[in-house]
Amino acid sequence: MELPRNTIEITEAAAWALIGNDENSWRAFYNCEQFEISTYEGFGVRIFVICNFTSPEITQYYIQDINA
Repeated sequence: MELPRNTIEITEAAAWALIGNDENSWRAFYNCEQFEISTYEGFGVRIFVICNFTSPEITQYYIQDINA
């Protein structure tokens, strides 16, 4: 799975500030053997949280303008 081209990497704190209550903003989940991606929507942006299971485990956060 590929992220859309018009995404920007952000910090964990910024991502969770935009996500807010994850039960209300969660939209999709995709996983495979090497990674998982959760998608949220909040404040006019789509937030992607990618957890990479390779060594060492890394979590990255990206946003995309929903209107873009």
